Amino acid sequence: MTVIDKSDRFTQTQTSTHWRRWAIVSGVVGALIAGIYAVYFSSLLTVRSERVLGAVHVSADAVRQAATVPPGIQLARVDTSAVADRVGALPWVQSVEVRRGWPNVLVIVVTERAPIAVVPAGHGFSYVDASGTSFDTVAKLPVGTPVLIARDQTSQLTGATVISALPQAFRSTIVRVVATSRDNVIMTLPGSARVQWGGAQGSDRKYAVLQALLHLRARFYDVSAPDLPTTRGTLN
Repeated sequence: MTVIDKSDRFTQTQTSTHWRRWAIVSGVVGALIAGIYAVYFSSLLTVRSERVLGAVHVSADAVRQAATVPPGIQLARVDTSAVADRVGALPWVQSVEVRRGWPNVLVIVVTERAPIAVVPAGHGFSYVDASGTSFDTVAKLPVGTPVLIARDQTSQLTGATVISALPQAFRSTIVRVVATSRDNVIMTLPGSARVQWGGAQGSDRKYAVLQALLHLRARFYDVSAPDLPTTRGTLN
């Protein structure tokens, strides 16, 4: 009968455990390498389509063209920040979110600017959003859009802030808004009545007071101090 020393059995067990561990580690490392290769270098997970969401005034094709995603690039290797920056440079685009839609789709979500007025621009007009940013140009005045005339960019922001605070139904009736400073905004209503609005602060209260006074059919309304409003003249 062969007698195996306990120390030999312990050595064999250690060797067997060592090889099992080595096999497991090798398998994990191999799987990791294979995964990295598949994601970053193989053709399995390349961009095969670019899905554009939220684009209305700017076409989906214009968004894709601005994105300039290299053909055949792996989805994981797309620089989403750079894509967002390029698409964000389009005039109508306010913000962009770029997502990876595994396995092969790049999703570009666009939030467009909402025009609230126009400013004179050459022989036409440029749209303005609530942030006072001018974008895009049209040859004719859009129906139901007030014209904003501002002395400088600060005044333009003030005027845009006042306009954006107004309900859409009332905003669409305003003919012109003149902003000469942060505290001096004057709007012209249909029939040539004018409203001294003052600054952008307290616009909700000023609007409520103005609505209560409009039945007077005055030529001039001053709601710059809404607790002490005044009117002058009467429309024919």
